[in-house]
Amino acid sequence: MKYVLVFIIAAMISFGVYLATYLGAFKGVEITQAKQGPFKIVYIDHIGPYHKMNKEIEIVEKYFVQLGKPCGRTFGEYLDDPQTVEEARLRAKAGCLVEEVPANMPEGFKSGEFPVRDYVVASFTGSPGIGPMKVYPRVNDFMKEHGLKQEGAVIEIYEIHSITEKNAMTTTYLFPLPSASAEAAPAATATK
Repeated sequence: MKYVLVFIIAAMISFGVYLATYLGAFKGVEITQAKQGPFKIVYIDHIGPYHKMNKEIEIVEKYFVQLGKPCGRTFGEYLDDPQTVEEARLRAKAGCLVEEVPANMPEGFKSGEFPVRDYVVASFTGSPGIGPMKVYPRVNDFMKEHGLKQEGAVIEIYEIHSITEKNAMTTTYLFPLPSASAEAAPAATATK
């Protein structure tokens, strides 16, 4: 009985380490301050839990595949703070960054643009699912350390480099800054 219990505990620990490694929990986060954009976007509005946005992203991706213009970079723009807004009421935009907006889009599809602006930019090659626990706290520390304040919704850009290779995805997190922040604070870089 003692050996069975030890085996079960060892298996659980091994699985936990494997899962953390697979998701990228031990990977670093590269953080910089830079201008980004403009980005043309095609998207669908999402209301509800943020972790269920993948459905809308897939709908937009399939549309572009049908057009013969696969979407290389998808995105989510997270309009509400999940710590202050009820999960069922969270609002977001989910879709693709595009070179040009198609003329006749399906019902429910919208287009727009993220203009050029200053951001705190975080790059992470682990799973975006652990971004709120891995990336966001590090970015918050970076902003405090450099006297920066976020102004606007966070944008996450997802880029899959290879479907067959492990760890072949990069998520770029854009935390918008007030226009005056770039002039008041010198550009900074950090890797954590």
